[in-house]
Amino acid sequence: MNVLNLLEEVLRDPDLLPQERKATANILRALSQDDQDDIHLKLEDIIQLADYPKAECFETLSAMELAEQITLLDHIVFRSIPYEEFLGQGWMKPDKNERTPYIMKTSQHFNDMSNLVASQIMNYADISSRANAIEKWVAVADICRCLHNYNGVLEITSALNRSAIYRLKKTWAKVSKQTKALMDKLQKTVSSEGRFKNLRETLKNCNPPAVPYLGMYLTDLAFIEEGTPNFTEEGLVNFSKMRMISHIVREIRQFQQTSYRIEHQPKVTQYLLDKALIIDEDTLYELSLKIEPRLSA
Repeated sequence: MNVLNLLEEVLRDPDLLPQERKATANILRALSQDDQDDIHLKLEDIIQLADYPKAECFETLSAMELAEQITLLDHIVFRSIPYEEFLGQGWMKPDKNERTPYIMKTSQHFNDMSNLVASQIMNYADISSRANAIEKWVAVADICRCLHNYNGVLEITSALNRSAIYRLKKTWAKVSKQTKALMDKLQKTVSSEGRFKNLRETLKNCNPPAVPYLGMYLTDLAFIEEGTPNFTEEGLVNFSKMRMISHIVREIRQFQQTSYRIEHQPKVTQYLLDKALIIDEDTLYELSLKIEPRLSA
């Protein structure tokens, strides 16, 4: 039974104590609060833009332009997830695409962006161009950090850590020490170590607008759902569990509801959403081996 249905059923219980009724109503209200309407672009509008002729390429776009539009896209995708999808672990079920379509779209968008970063770097045949591309993407990631787009930071750093790119020793040797130090700093911020300890601390101290990493919250929700029963041993509703879920959903919605004041630049988002630029994982690794063959033993 999903949390909302359970709470609605509890409210219908005539024997419910007044304080229990009040607590149930408060949790239900926190979970099902209506989204704020705004005039910002919707996810579907952005996806349609990807079909237009491509106006720009990586070389002609600045790190600032890329970071701002990545942030705008990431937030539009993140804020499109309705609260119901966070309840009941639908994203872990076999029919996850039907149960949680927007969570799945968010996950796909993350993968697409990360694939684009990796593909763009591997697109260059010469070492210097690849090293320059890495430096530019790290600069983009750092601007994303300044914009509180931690999802964007992770999209880029995870691309740079892929085996196809990570193994390119000659390329990385050309990357500046400052860029490598910055990359380490960014990775520490979004590291999954200690259940995303550093990222949680950073989010606690930052004011919206921000784009957190969705996977962190989904892990939290799954942990609560799996590890805590809906009812206590006495057969009473486990309000502690409901409050924990409510707290996480409220935090997510706080970040969803505060929009960025970033002007949409179609020439940049058309580049960012161009699926034709993406190289699949196997081909990326083949390219990597071609660029820098394995050293014979």
